[in-house]
Amino acid sequence: MTVRNEDLFYCYSKKLADYIYHQSEIVPLTVAIEPKSGNVFSLFSRSKKLEQVLEQYSKRYDN
Repeated sequence: MTVRNEDLFYCYSKKLADYIYHQSEIVPLTVAIEPKSGNVFSLFSRSKKLEQVLEQYSKRYDN
């Protein structure tokens, strides 16, 4: 199986990454540092469950 970039969700928000975990118990594939910017990100595999959590987050915090 080939993993494509569109199969992944790069999350640069700790608040959002924590929300994803606490609402769904989805664990990131990794937490890493982006070499050019030095920013920390969490990498998630896209799924229907993840999309639902992202939609909930958007409704709750992106008024």
